[in-house]
Amino acid sequence: MDAHKQPRSVSETSVPVALRNQSAPKTTTENNKEMKENQETVGLPEAGKPTIYERIKEGLAVASQLVIASPLKLPPKLVVVAKYLALALGVLEAVEGAAKDRREGDED
Repeated sequence: MDAHKQPRSVSETSVPVALRNQSAPKTTTENNKEMKENQETVGLPEAGKPTIYERIKEGLAVASQLVIASPLKLPPKLVVVAKYLALALGVLEAVEGAAKDRREGDED
């Protein structure tokens, strides 16, 4: 350490760099505008992009179909679970489809 360096002032050492470089506090209207911008970006997923729920549902459907159609001799309990999972996913898809049709019918 060099002896001829000047010591830092108290304000430089006690305040983090990120806080020192901030501008004046924002007004309420600026905060409201920023919040509205953030709310607008959070919304429905893009038209062609599947949600995480849909990706999980599709993955479970594919996995159950692979287990059921597998040419290998798998444990019977695993096959039974895969059949029930496929059945549950089919019922879930039918219920979601009926709810979607009903919502479209209400809008007309």
